[in-house]
Amino acid sequence: MPPRPEVVEFSRDGPAAVVAHMVEMSGGRNGWINLEPEVHEEDDAPESGGLFGFLSSQGPPVPLCTWSPSDRRVSIGVQHPAGPRAAGRLAELGHPVPADWYVSQDHPRRGLVVEVPADEPPERVLDWLLAAGELLSRVPVTGRWHAAVFVTGR
Repeated sequence: MPPRPEVVEFSRDGPAAVVAHMVEMSGGRNGWINLEPEVHEEDDAPESGGLFGFLSSQGPPVPLCTWSPSDRRVSIGVQHPAGPRAAGRLAELGHPVPADWYVSQDHPRRGLVVEVPADEPPERVLDWLLAAGELLSRVPVTGRWHAAVFVTGR
């Protein structure tokens, strides 16, 4: 049975609680964090896919961002609706993957996965990840986010 997450609601300009979890989890490599942007009620995410959604080359309309630490690196990911070449799209939008980070996957359906050096400041990683999620969203977002913090093996 997967662990129950602690849910943290926060804004882009007030991520301290999430950063604190990132710092704590980085030491023990014992969990992951899923992050979803809040959308305006009137802009609720459209249903994705329909009957033949499994044939689509796009992820969900509202991105799901993930942060997961390991010994030598941190993996971050964005499952998104932007289709192929998300890293290129982010660069075109003025938000490129930093040069010392490594794109390990850029798939239209499974999403963008980036490997980040373990010593990268968590504030920088989180800021980049949230901005990427907002830029790749198909629906307008509010600037507020929901983090599901999963802790394993304490």
